Amino acid sequence: MRVNAWRSRGRGGGGVGTTRGGARRARGGTAARAAATRLEVSSAGAILVPHPDKADKGGEDACFVLKQSGAFGVFDGVGGWAEEGVDPAEYSEKFAEKSAQSVLAGQRDPVAVMRDAHEATQVIGSCTACIAVLKNGNVLDIANLGDAGALVSRDGGVVFHTKSQQHEFNLPYQLGWTKVYPEGDRPDAADRVEVEMKPGDAVVLGSDGLWDNVPYAEVAALCAEHQGDAEECAEAIATLAFGYSCDPEYDSPFTQEARKAAEGRPEWADRRNLIGGKMDDIAVVCMFVEASRGLSGGT
Repeated sequence: MRVNAWRSRGRGGGGVGTTRGGARRARGGTAARAAATRLEVSSAGAILVPHPDKADKGGEDACFVLKQSGAFGVFDGVGGWAEEGVDPAEYSEKFAEKSAQSVLAGQRDPVAVMRDAHEATQVIGSCTACIAVLKNGNVLDIANLGDAGALVSRDGGVVFHTKSQQHEFNLPYQLGWTKVYPEGDRPDAADRVEVEMKPGDAVVLGSDGLWDNVPYAEVAALCAEHQGDAEECAEAIATLAFGYSCDPEYDSPFTQEARKAAEGRPEWADRRNLIGGKMDDIAVVCMFVEASRGLSGGT
């Protein structure tokens, strides 16, 4: 069975995510050590590639890039709302706008940014969300809810990547206006992690249209190939993801997970031989960090 013959992305469910009490550290260190080399974002870039069937309206993913603030986000509008006559892009775009406004107002905690945007986005729909903020000299604070995600690359290798949050396969955690979608998840259900960064490190945020098609190692390799030029890097990553998504013979990360999820599930028997890339909207945000040229780094 080919993946383009089967696509299910219903509205998610149930607000059952576990609250994360605080950030865990992927690459630990004391506060003094974290401040040893203060970093800044030296290059940042983003690209949105719509699903071919949605090209006329630009797709349903959204993002924000605040280079000077060292803050970035990716948001994937949940397509199931289209069945109810709702444009899924409206929620994700508004959520991105409200997230950026929260950062510009001084908020540096990515979960709090997500919470601010969740409260302020009062339109019908829902989205997944991944927000990253560079702070305290060299700490990347990441909050991820759903199946978007982030990757940190160093010297062509993968230092860290988030894990997808799903209630079940292809049913990601998602945020929505509680007035019309009370069963949605809450920002405090987001996975949060702090990653200690070094000069030259790359960060890639992407919607599931990226991660469902491109293995982490290949994303990291492109970061090394386009070291220091985030716009070229984002474009190269998105181009690779789109190419894979269109290949009916490609054994994508998505189809590998689908087959694994189908094990022991008779009702999912049609997924056991699933193959091919997964066509979807693709959002990619890329940034590189270097030692700060100023007397002090951001907070």
